[in-house]
Amino acid sequence: MNQGLRHIVNLDWITFILLGCLIAIASLKYVYPKRFEDFLFIITSDKFLTSTSRSPSFLNPFNSLLLITDWIIVSLFIYIGYCFYSNIELGTGFSSFLYILGGYIVFDLLKLLLERVIGYTLNISELIKGYVYRKITFKNFLSIILLLFCILLCYNKEYLRTHYLIFLGIFCILYLIALLFTLRKFQSEIVQQPSYFILYFCTLEIAPYYIMYKVFI
Repeated sequence: MNQGLRHIVNLDWITFILLGCLIAIASLKYVYPKRFEDFLFIITSDKFLTSTSRSPSFLNPFNSLLLITDWIIVSLFIYIGYCFYSNIELGTGFSSFLYILGGYIVFDLLKLLLERVIGYTLNISELIKGYVYRKITFKNFLSIILLLFCILLCYNKEYLRTHYLIFLGIFCILYLIALLFTLRKFQSEIVQQPSYFILYFCTLEIAPYYIMYKVFI
């Protein structure tokens, strides 16, 4: 009786990454219970954002850990899409994930740096600072939803085959809605300096993602 070898793909490193993200989020909930609760309701309440509006910073432990978790989750979602489109078995090529993670971190940090530079150059630094902080806070919130999508895609092949584009579309729609909420919050400031803000928006909200799309597609 001939027995064929069964190819088993090791998902241990993906499991560790997902577990690490869940632990990080649970830690924030345990250490900062009130702040975390406000963070979860940023869609319906400005309490979290107004409590930090006087000194919006990514250097405090709460925001720093959220930002790092966001980098990891988004990079994992991109890696899943890379495997999906390249017909590569999910779980192979840990180095590919590291390349994606490194590239996304560099992309995000360069974007943040350029936003600050353009803000100072156009003399709208305070407007840009508040806008960027609010926008990234919304993105950090959406990354928690993206984490749930990653869990479903990683451990259910049928979801990966049929739902990746659906999840990607849902995330993009939610991100656009968050962006519109953010723009609405700063509409009075934007009306006062429309040309500067349009220049900023086209340069750092549209162009970078279009370039990234052309690179990967």
